[in-house]
Amino acid sequence: MTRKHLAMAWLMAALMAAAAIAAAQLRPTRALRELPQQWLEQAVPAQFGQWKIDASVVPVAPDPAVQAAVDKIYTDVLSRTYINDRGERMMLLIAYGKRQNDSLRVHQPEGCYGGQGFVVGPAHLTRVDVAGATLPVRRLVATQGLRVEPITYWMTVGDDLVLTGWEAKRAQLAAGLRGYLPDGLLFRVSSIDPNAGTSAEAAYRAQQDFLDQLLVATPAPARAILTGRADA
Repeated sequence: MTRKHLAMAWLMAALMAAAAIAAAQLRPTRALRELPQQWLEQAVPAQFGQWKIDASVVPVAPDPAVQAAVDKIYTDVLSRTYINDRGERMMLLIAYGKRQNDSLRVHQPEGCYGGQGFVVGPAHLTRVDVAGATLPVRRLVATQGLRVEPITYWMTVGDDLVLTGWEAKRAQLAAGLRGYLPDGLLFRVSSIDPNAGTSAEAAYRAQQDFLDQLLVATPAPARAILTGRADA
C-alpha cells in the first residue's frame, strides 16, 4: 500500500469513527411522554351515549407465544366490546407502546388478521369527521368463513397520526431529530356484518357514529394522544 493510500485509509477510518460517535450522541434517549400504567383503562369511557361495555363477552386468553410478542411491543392494551340499546356491537382495540424504534413498532391490522387466517381485502384511505376533527383513517374488510369484519383504524407515532409504515418511519425520524424517542399507538374499531361482503358502507357509517360518540366522551388530553395531530 502506498503512502497516499495509507493516508486515505486512515482518513476514512477517522471519518467512520466520527460518524459512529455522532450517531451515538444523536440517538434519542428522552421519552416524548411518560404515561401511567393502564392509562387507557382510565382514559377511555366504559359508557357513553347508548353504548356500554358488553358484559356477556368473555375475553379469550391468547396463545402464550402471541401474548409474549404483544408484551414485547405494547405496554398497554385495551380490548373491549361495546353494545348499544339496539343490540349492535362494536369491538374496540387500542394498543399502546411507549417506545417506537426499528424493532418495536405498532403493527398494522392487515398483518395481524392475515396471520390469524383471515382473508384481508384491499385497504383504502378516507377521512371521517369525529369529535369536531377530521381524521384520516384506513378501512378494510377481513373475512374468515362466515365471519365478515369491516375495520376502521389509524396509528400514531408521537404526536402524528399515520396510516402507512412509511409515514410511521418518517414520524419516528422527525421525533428523533428533535431528540425524542416517540411512543406509538394503534386505534382499531371493527364490527361483524355479514352484508359487508357486498358493501361495507353501512358498517363504516355505524363505526363513524360510534367513534364520534366515543371520542366526544373521552377527556381532551387523552383524545389528543389517541388521535395525534389529526386536525392540523
